[in-house]
Amino acid sequence: MRNGAAALLLLIPLLGACSAAGTPTATGSPAVSAPAVSSDAATTPAPDLTDPPSTPPVGEQLTLDQAADFPDGLAIQIDGITAATAPAGIIGAEGTGGEVVVADVVITNSTAAAYDATGVVIHGYYRDTVGAVMLSDAGGTFGVGFADPVPAGAQRKAHVGFAIPRADAGNVTIAVDPRDGKHNAVQFHGSAVGK
Repeated sequence: MRNGAAALLLLIPLLGACSAAGTPTATGSPAVSAPAVSSDAATTPAPDLTDPPSTPPVGEQLTLDQAADFPDGLAIQIDGITAATAPAGIIGAEGTGGEVVVADVVITNSTAAAYDATGVVIHGYYRDTVGAVMLSDAGGTFGVGFADPVPAGAQRKAHVGFAIPRADAGNVTIAVDPRDGKHNAVQFHGSAVGK
């Protein structure tokens, strides 16, 4: 019993050091950290943006012909949306027999500084809440978003496509979430049929 109590007394300071790992001290220098332990978070891959979203769209609801104009001069809109048949080599339209909806998501930057659009997330839906698979291909016909910042005074387009059955192309939602902490998510709703 005595040896067990002595061992416990030796472990208490070590356990205290483990709980303070990574916490800055009063002088700002890091405290001694505990040995690294593997975690699932370190091995979890980044989400595949081509997967269909599992949550319903969020944000202000607009029609497909409206623009989301933000007070700082940034604007987001949908351009050229249409129901189509996927060309050969397109990945993601297998579940709809090649039936797709394609569109250009346009960001216009009328602010005084470049806008980093690389974090913008775009999702497609049909029947209001059914998430659609985003299309991709090796040739780069379709993208998952914006690859570069939008310079001040410039406009950029992201050409996107979603696997949406033709029968549901009359009730489509394109959700755009800037995920920048400054601009709220928006969703554009309408028909891609006959466009």
